[in-house]
Amino acid sequence: MTIGHNKFVINLDVDGGDNAPISVLKGAELYLSTNNNVNFNLYGRANTINSYIENFPLLKRYSKIVECEGVIDGNLKPAEAMKKQFRNSSLAKSIFSLKNQPLHATVSSGNTGAMMSYSKVFLRTIENISRPAIASLLPSKIHPVCFLDLGANAECDENNLVDFAVMGSIYYQILFPDSPSKVSLLNIGSEELKGNTIIQKTHELLKNNNSINYNGFIEANEITNTENNIIVTDGFTGNIALKTAEGISKFITESLKEHLLSSLFSKILTFFLKKNLKSFKKSIDPRNFNGGILLGIDGIVIKSHGNADDYAFCNAISFAVKCLKSNLLKKIKDNAR
Repeated sequence: MTIGHNKFVINLDVDGGDNAPISVLKGAELYLSTNNNVNFNLYGRANTINSYIENFPLLKRYSKIVECEGVIDGNLKPAEAMKKQFRNSSLAKSIFSLKNQPLHATVSSGNTGAMMSYSKVFLRTIENISRPAIASLLPSKIHPVCFLDLGANAECDENNLVDFAVMGSIYYQILFPDSPSKVSLLNIGSEELKGNTIIQKTHELLKNNNSINYNGFIEANEITNTENNIIVTDGFTGNIALKTAEGISKFITESLKEHLLSSLFSKILTFFLKKNLKSFKKSIDPRNFNGGILLGIDGIVIKSHGNADDYAFCNAISFAVKCLKSNLLKKIKDNAR
């Protein structure tokens, strides 16, 4: 491994995800092809990693293999994943290594529940934060939108949702200092009386919280065209909304391609519109926004989609580096007091 001075260190869970280890290793190599500001720690089974590493010369040069045992399956329940037999897994060890390492980050496409459990046990939550949440930036017409929670907490009360609003505001303000950081609460309607009891209680608490720039309710069909910067919801609803958006994006892209190649005339037209179509595809490609941070954890832990390919995983690495560059963790801790 070539050690670079003043480089960030990214821990990769090589065994995590549907397409591991190839997507992880190729994604890291792809990142290194245009950046030289990181060193990687590759957590996984050394025999498996070594069987691929010769195909990735940059990664071989700028990485170190950390031997691990056991693989946490994506379907394993968090309580099962926390058992002693999995404590030496790539996911567990890559998170544990973050203790007292503010310039390190962990990126994994692995089991979300296990990732959150290990993060809470090994790293703890930031003081004054009741529950961590998975937050990610989503594409929108006016500006990127911070959406949370995306799956860490299936059930939330009004206090949890207020914490998410506070963390989301701090997070967005750090990434976009000139933004007004307007917060909205996802609901089934914009009218004051819409929503269940928890939504109504959260609405009242947010209206009376002077530290938050609260802008009321937002409906799901406004997510991609809103003046608000942060959208708050529980993890169950947030994960469904995210997966729905990704599915629709894929459907639109594939349907458009099918129709544009359906006749000779449309093929000719497609040729002349190639640049525009490429730009359109990029604008709605969810892989460009891959990577959600576990906000509220005392460490930088990035959750990549479980089915991420190498391009998507590379973007998750880029997001982790951006969090480290901005000194995000320290700023969140300072502002959460």
